[in-house]
Amino acid sequence: MSSAINNQRLIFSNELPENPMATKMTLKQDKTCGGRLRWNLIINVVMIAMAGFPFYLPLEATLGVNCFYALLWILFIFLAANTQSKIHQTMKKVSNNSQQPPNPTPIKFILMTFIYKEPLDLLLKTLQNIQQQRIAKEIIMVVCMEEKTPEKETKIDAVFEQFKDCFDQLIVTIHPYGTPGEIPGKCSNNNYAIRSVLAHLQKNDPNFDPSKYFVTNFDVDTIFHKSFLDIQMMNILKEKDRNNFVWQPVLFYNWGLDKLSFFTRITGLARNMLMMGALIPLNINIMSVYTASLQLHIEGDFCHPTYQMDDIICYIRWKTLSRRSLKIKPIYCPTISGPTSGSNMWQEFIEWIRQNKRWSVGSAEVFHYFVIKAPRIKFCSAFIWACNYLNYYASFICVQSLLLITTTIRLFAMETDPNLQQYFCIPLGVVYICLFCMMVMNKIAVKYLLKDIVVEIIPMWKDFIHWILSLIVMVGYGLIVFYGFWEIFFCGKGVCTHEPSKKKVLDAIVQRKDETVIEIHQQQNKI
Repeated sequence: MSSAINNQRLIFSNELPENPMATKMTLKQDKTCGGRLRWNLIINVVMIAMAGFPFYLPLEATLGVNCFYALLWILFIFLAANTQSKIHQTMKKVSNNSQQPPNPTPIKFILMTFIYKEPLDLLLKTLQNIQQQRIAKEIIMVVCMEEKTPEKETKIDAVFEQFKDCFDQLIVTIHPYGTPGEIPGKCSNNNYAIRSVLAHLQKNDPNFDPSKYFVTNFDVDTIFHKSFLDIQMMNILKEKDRNNFVWQPVLFYNWGLDKLSFFTRITGLARNMLMMGALIPLNINIMSVYTASLQLHIEGDFCHPTYQMDDIICYIRWKTLSRRSLKIKPIYCPTISGPTSGSNMWQEFIEWIRQNKRWSVGSAEVFHYFVIKAPRIKFCSAFIWACNYLNYYASFICVQSLLLITTTIRLFAMETDPNLQQYFCIPLGVVYICLFCMMVMNKIAVKYLLKDIVVEIIPMWKDFIHWILSLIVMVGYGLIVFYGFWEIFFCGKGVCTHEPSKKKVLDAIVQRKDETVIEIHQQQNKI
């Protein structure tokens, strides 16, 4: 099949594959007061109740809650350090050629990236990065565009001109605008693209077996290690029932992170640490870059076209509709994902707020989806996942920040005993130590794991200042999340849109990627 079509311009647009979910959503009536009275209100109630602990519970109990959060920090740091150690071991084996995937490869990879207003240069550099994979000639590369993508034809021509012979198949899908039963965003684009590719494979391959195809979904601002697909393949081949797993590479956000503001850097380091220490080990959710079998996509009815967070909603959707007890498996290979960016510090700050709010809105929405679909899976599995999800997104990320503020008000405005204030310094000190460990871990990662991908130079004084400000950043992040949870209550489901980044922000991303590539080449030349 591939030899006959790999040099064709495969473009799918306006050909709507069968999508019963979109049809169902057009007929569905909103019975939740415009999307306000939804199950995510549980999160709001939990946050308010826990944030007010210092005002109606004994201070000893409030101290216990603060200690609980300190213990969570210790747990997450320990699990993250263990994951990073395994990444180091895996990369060492790969560099020594002690682990090699079978040849020919028994499974097939479909790589999907998404572009809307992102510049052409960013897309081309991303495809050049994928072209460096050892098995690039064996993969199906899918570029998913929107019908309203600016300069769409120019981008399509450039992609096929430069990469038509680089992959087994190169496919461009163009998601039609205004499809009934959808909202604009990555979820609906993802849903259309994977259905189009599936229809194409079924039509052209008489021996088509979806269980032998694995789909890697990633944002266009992603940099893969040259051995990523080999390591991913070895991980997949270890599992017997591969439809029971979703694979998540460990994401680092060190893409020009040394040149960005303190709040962007701290947030990037925290997201990396919490992915290694919480999201993956506790099976909470996948993030940005993930891989699953095409068979699981089919059983889970692909991606819901009326949500905005495709990674979280896909995991929950597949878990409930396929009735499988899905496990998140880490890919012990460092992968770079673009952090928040901007053309200047103010623009970066605005983008930081906007992204953090969007993540919280998406988190609230998918919790509602989970609750209404949870009866399809076993009670114990659903209960454990819901507890972990609420503990992470509502309690650890948000309530911890609110509790720090309310506890401070209680101690300094309502209490006169200085001994109590000293006791509360203990969990606060533990958190600061864990934030210090987080920064040290990232320093180690940059030196030993990311040396082939990024170059990062930060003076000690700057690290010290960032560490001092790190707690303020985490509190600010928690307050934005709190605002996002209440925005969806007051404004309804209408705020659940995937608003694209502004042109200045996207230009800054391209510039930072250029600088990163230049720095890597200079470093390699010195060596």
